[in-house]
Amino acid sequence: MKTIDVVSVCNALVDILIQARDEDLAKLNLTKGVMHLVDHDRQRVVLNHFGSAPRTIELGGSSLNAIRTLAALGKKAVFAGMVSKDEFGERIHDRLHQLGIDGHLTFGTDDATGSCVILITPDGERTMNTHLGSSRLYDKAAVPHDKIKDARVFHFSGYQWDTDGQKDAITQAIKHAAGHGTLISFDVADPFVVQRHRDEFVAMIREYADIVFTNREEAKMLFEDTPGKAADAIASTGAIAVVKLGAEGALVQKDQTKHKIAPVKTTVIDTTAAGDMFAAGFLYGFLSNRDLETCGKMAATLASDVISRIGATVSSDALDTVANWRD
Repeated sequence: MKTIDVVSVCNALVDILIQARDEDLAKLNLTKGVMHLVDHDRQRVVLNHFGSAPRTIELGGSSLNAIRTLAALGKKAVFAGMVSKDEFGERIHDRLHQLGIDGHLTFGTDDATGSCVILITPDGERTMNTHLGSSRLYDKAAVPHDKIKDARVFHFSGYQWDTDGQKDAITQAIKHAAGHGTLISFDVADPFVVQRHRDEFVAMIREYADIVFTNREEAKMLFEDTPGKAADAIASTGAIAVVKLGAEGALVQKDQTKHKIAPVKTTVIDTTAAGDMFAAGFLYGFLSNRDLETCGKMAATLASDVISRIGATVSSDALDTVANWRD
């Protein structure tokens, strides 16, 4: 019998959130709304551009955002990643403990703990500048095989393909999960990641995935079709397709049954972690044995809440609404 709800292998990052303007992005030659992989020096250039402007620092990393929300909702969660023995690494270690997450952190020595400078423009869009740091050193030796074997769901994102060592580790973890009856939940995560790894993603979805989270643009890039047809393509593999459509809501499909999930209206302040919270809400419903339409509604509730404020943390009111859901 499985004793863990969800395990995730993910980049262990600290997010640094800064309010920006479109002119700032232009001066820094940044493409709005995507994740840019940068080295330490380039990240420092971005930070220096904003001088002493106010900034917020919190835990980050796509799957980690989802995992800490699931833990806040009472699910037994395990997180695995690599950090360094520095200020940010200690911050991640301590915060996981505070949140009640079983943290399987490996401590590297060759680089700083990973961080992401997130620039938030007035339209709420976020543009990420990610220095993977020690996260890029995560390898097969660090994979928590026993935890994955004992979990109901193994959740991860497409960002794990961005270095050879991470890709080898996540590939091994996926095969291990599949071999032990652990369901595989894949969040595509970013259009630029799809550009780099499209064929590998499609092959992995077809062979292993049980739940696939993607947005409109990612779905089109993966399957060269409309969101509805992309959902059909994912569902044809046997997986549950979750296609996020922003202000239009989402599509959730299993086999031939497709649900249109209405958006929860809100004022958009910051879209950081919208997709992560959508995944968290959906997985919470799934792990609570809810029907797929209800899972989608829970997902929309958390996503709507997180974009109504700065940062990647949902409110206690939203958590209460989902935890005490009434159909």
